[in-house]
Amino acid sequence: MTTSGRQNIVPILMIALLFGVFGFAAWLNSILIPYFQVTLELNEVRTTLVTFAFFAAYVVMALPSSVILRKTGFRLGMVLGLVTMVIGALTFIPAAYYRTYSIFLLGLFILGSGQAILQTAANPYITILGPNESAGSRNSIMGISNKLAGILSQSILGPILLLNVDSISRSLKTMSPEEKIATLDGLALRVVEPYLWIALALVIITLLIWFVKLPEVNEETDNKDTTGSNRTSVWSFPNLILGATALFCAEGTEAITSYYIIPYGVSMGFTTLESQPFVHYIIYSMLAGYLCGTLFIPKYISQNRALVVCSSLGILFTIGALATTGLISVTFLIFMGFCNSLNWPCIWPLALKGLGAHTKTASAMLIMAIAGGAVLPPVYAQINMQFGGNAGMMLLLLLYSVILIYSSFGYKLVSWNRTPGKSIIYGRGK
Repeated sequence: MTTSGRQNIVPILMIALLFGVFGFAAWLNSILIPYFQVTLELNEVRTTLVTFAFFAAYVVMALPSSVILRKTGFRLGMVLGLVTMVIGALTFIPAAYYRTYSIFLLGLFILGSGQAILQTAANPYITILGPNESAGSRNSIMGISNKLAGILSQSILGPILLLNVDSISRSLKTMSPEEKIATLDGLALRVVEPYLWIALALVIITLLIWFVKLPEVNEETDNKDTTGSNRTSVWSFPNLILGATALFCAEGTEAITSYYIIPYGVSMGFTTLESQPFVHYIIYSMLAGYLCGTLFIPKYISQNRALVVCSSLGILFTIGALATTGLISVTFLIFMGFCNSLNWPCIWPLALKGLGAHTKTASAMLIMAIAGGAVLPPVYAQINMQFGGNAGMMLLLLLYSVILIYSSFGYKLVSWNRTPGKSIIYGRGK
């Protein structure tokens, strides 16, 4: 390990802790969806508002986050994001006592807003903390932290929130109106204590980030535009614009396959309780992908080629899920976790390469692309309701195809300018 690498161990561990926060909060959505469906008596389409409220915050807050970061710097921006998440977690308490979906959604939106600020700071920070060529490897370490925290959230909150939820759902049909309200009110209060502990944990992490000195990075020198064209707008970087599009699609594939695997399992004949372990399995699948990214990028495979492999496998596994039913179909969906794992680690460095002084604004655009996790699941649910079965898998075919196109040649575009005999200018790619 180089001297620079040793010096970066502490900041890498601190940012990995933040990615654990992202994972813990985001993967709770896969539990909240079936939990709210019973507690608040929601249909499948209305439950998609869980991810919509959470990820829509990224669209609303991403650009304001970049403005905040330009004034505060990365470290103070991270602290502000964590404080916002504390407020979001505490919002769940009145939401539970009033058993009101709109207040729960407000809490999710505030949590998502805090994560938007954090992500806008943490992702470019870890990307330009070292060489661009090895950013996929560093980001894979972040992914491992993210998914381990996701497993932790499932293991801790899953048994609490989903305890006996299938039997409760069946018994509600025979209860009197008074008994039904009392039962659902009691079910709603299950979130109070866990979210108090979550708020406390976020306060502790906030204090750690505040007191631990992180090295400053300068995007103008560490991630400079090597074309020498002195571009004045992020819109003049094709690798960024196309990368944001690919990331939008990637967030859709992850949200659909990960957060909706429990309803998918139910549609394949399993109960809610039987389907909950599928969340663990898809996280393990993603962890396997992150481990491969950490070990093999860039020593054995470049970031774009890893992305080509993953998107191609995603297409094949989607076809497998479409062509089968039951456990085999669910297994194909679980395998997609491996395909989704390297989307985020690899798209970020490819899209941010050479952005220089535009890095913070570009990061905000990439954070806005997380809206794919909000917009695309309702489309998936609507397709399933309209055509039945697992017809929504057709949407995944389209999304993986877009990622494949970007990883094959879209990331190479460094200018929209036309040159004699060429319609675009390509950068070097490995």
